[in-house]
Amino acid sequence: MTGWLGIGMNRRILTIVPGNGTLSKVGVIGIGESTNCRWTPLMGLVSGHGCDILLAMSLVGRVGRKRPRARLAMAFLYLILSLGALTMLYPFALMLSTGLKGPTDQNDNRLIPGFTRDLAELQAKYLNDKYAGDVSQIASSRLGASGDLRKYDDFLKALPIDYWQSGFRIAPSQVTSRLARQYRDWLRKRYSGDIDALNRAYVEENVAFQTVAPPTEMFERKVWQPAPGKKYIEWQEFKADLPTEFRIPVRETWIFQKFLMGKFQNQIGSVPPEVRGSAKRFEEIDLPVGSSPLLAEFRKMEPERFAHESSEAKWRAVAGDVPMPIALAEGEYVRAHAGEIRSEFAGRNYRYVLDYILINGRAVWNTVCFCLLAILTQLTVNPLAAYALSRYPVRQSGAILIFLLATMAFPAEVAMIPSFLLLKNLGLLNTFAALVLPGAASGYMIFLLKGFFDSLPQELFEAGSLDGAKETTMMLRIAFPLSRPVLGYLALLAFMGAYGSFIYAFLVAQDQRIWTLMVWIYQLQNDAPRSVLMAALTLAAVPTLVVFLCAQRVIMRGIVLPGER
Repeated sequence: MTGWLGIGMNRRILTIVPGNGTLSKVGVIGIGESTNCRWTPLMGLVSGHGCDILLAMSLVGRVGRKRPRARLAMAFLYLILSLGALTMLYPFALMLSTGLKGPTDQNDNRLIPGFTRDLAELQAKYLNDKYAGDVSQIASSRLGASGDLRKYDDFLKALPIDYWQSGFRIAPSQVTSRLARQYRDWLRKRYSGDIDALNRAYVEENVAFQTVAPPTEMFERKVWQPAPGKKYIEWQEFKADLPTEFRIPVRETWIFQKFLMGKFQNQIGSVPPEVRGSAKRFEEIDLPVGSSPLLAEFRKMEPERFAHESSEAKWRAVAGDVPMPIALAEGEYVRAHAGEIRSEFAGRNYRYVLDYILINGRAVWNTVCFCLLAILTQLTVNPLAAYALSRYPVRQSGAILIFLLATMAFPAEVAMIPSFLLLKNLGLLNTFAALVLPGAASGYMIFLLKGFFDSLPQELFEAGSLDGAKETTMMLRIAFPLSRPVLGYLALLAFMGAYGSFIYAFLVAQDQRIWTLMVWIYQLQNDAPRSVLMAALTLAAVPTLVVFLCAQRVIMRGIVLPGER
């Protein structure tokens, strides 16, 4: 039985006779000499010099597919494949999701962050961000479930600058915040992007605007004084323009509660009953009215500005004897701006990582150079070695191959210290040569390429020799062009090895000017929380993902062709 198969990339229409596996060419579309193609009956593949894979014959015929047993087997097979795909996609999806989170939810292992759907969780995350993770201050400020929000907004605008602290500061164990980002953008605009001018004005040594830290404010402490200098003066100018959302009034009641926490070492039961009242927590204790020894002691430690006139007294002068509607104002703001808040939370870690990469911009250049040099050296050394072993076999060829395969039996970490000592003796540490040369030869690549070169028709080389072609000509014009799929696959392996290297790259290149992107991300984990680290790993995985998506055809041909030959 004879039938036509289709058209390959070389525009050849082919006909096969399954009985004996012979192949005849029916027609040629395009320009070029026709070449022989071979059909492998067992694999159902058509291949050969100048002929792509044209057909993969189905193992189960159309009639056989309709049988219940065949359908059950195929359903089971697809189920196994789908489960395998999920086991590969789930870690990446979890990493991507964790990069969207923050200190309150980075450990919950949910694929969809709760703040994207639940308004209550969004508000809790917002409060944690506004008060820099200070749970005690959040609990103390849950006042005013009702009130005049317009009057409260006007009150915050008129409140003196030393009566309120800036919200959204960098929390402990965190590396970024809304306030820090807005402050740095303001400085960048003020100094026209000149970090040297800022360093001269502030007498600091910042490497970029992303490293400038907002001044500290501790208005609740009596002995605290701001650091003199231009930085704090300009900080006050920046702070005065902050919207009311950023303004947290320094309440005298909160200062008193902190005083009690320190005096009684967070033991609520040790507080005198006349002061504690019915409170179950320090955050529920109100400022006593009248006089008492404890209140007199507090007055001595209270900042003079609040002892003279507190924020609560200023509010009572405006709104009467009602609590500040802090909780109401914050809740209404979250409901009115839920979309904006969610978007800011979701992109915060990724924006920080991009800034971190820009600060260490040389790492991107180093990574690109390292990957290109690794691909170039491995595609030069390994094909030459494999071609020599294939074309000029010696008695020890088997032993050489066994030796090459034996190198794959040991993890790369075993050779790190010897490689480090050798490179040190050669004076190559902290150079690209130290990164590239130890991995230039690969036993796996040489073994794979030798097997592929052995499968090439010897008639091609004999014809080239008869025509007077040199060995280099036959290698470059015959062997290597036919090996493009395999070489492309090996180039991807070289890219993956170079791009993902961080332990060895850090070992042999400890100079920060030679550090690659992965080394900087490895260093980031020393300071950044889990959510930021997951965002960094997600962004670092994007180039690899793009390369694999764009090179799927090369990967498949590089894997299938050597086995088929």
